[in-house]
Amino acid sequence: MRVSSGRPPRDSGARDKVWRLRPKGEFEQVRQNGRSWSHPLLVIIAQARTATTINRPRVATTAGKRLGSAVVRNRLRRKMREAVRQVYAYLPAQIDLIVMARAPMIDVDVPGITAALSEVLHRAHLWQAPSPADLTKP
Repeated sequence: MRVSSGRPPRDSGARDKVWRLRPKGEFEQVRQNGRSWSHPLLVIIAQARTATTINRPRVATTAGKRLGSAVVRNRLRRKMREAVRQVYAYLPAQIDLIVMARAPMIDVDVPGITAALSEVLHRAHLWQAPSPADLTKP
């Protein structure tokens, strides 16, 4: 019998769910073979994915050791994940994306990171209007 942890159950169909690049090999493949675009706050590396069973964009966020202590890097990753959540509906389905933090991001809040991310995605032609079905999901 399973004991409840006191937390509400996860909603697997949540609208803000972000699919992540998980296996290290996939991350390295995108990093080596993908195309990159930069901004003073961040760098994105994107690679189109061949037809798979996953029909959602997959995203990885990273902050290198040069940016500071583990506390600083974790804070940056949380900010980047929140920015990705806000623009996730506008990403094309068959894409793998890596978002890499740069040092100036340390002093920027989430709306600033979201604006930088959306600017780079527009320049990379990776910004798509969401389908009406995506907007009506609960």
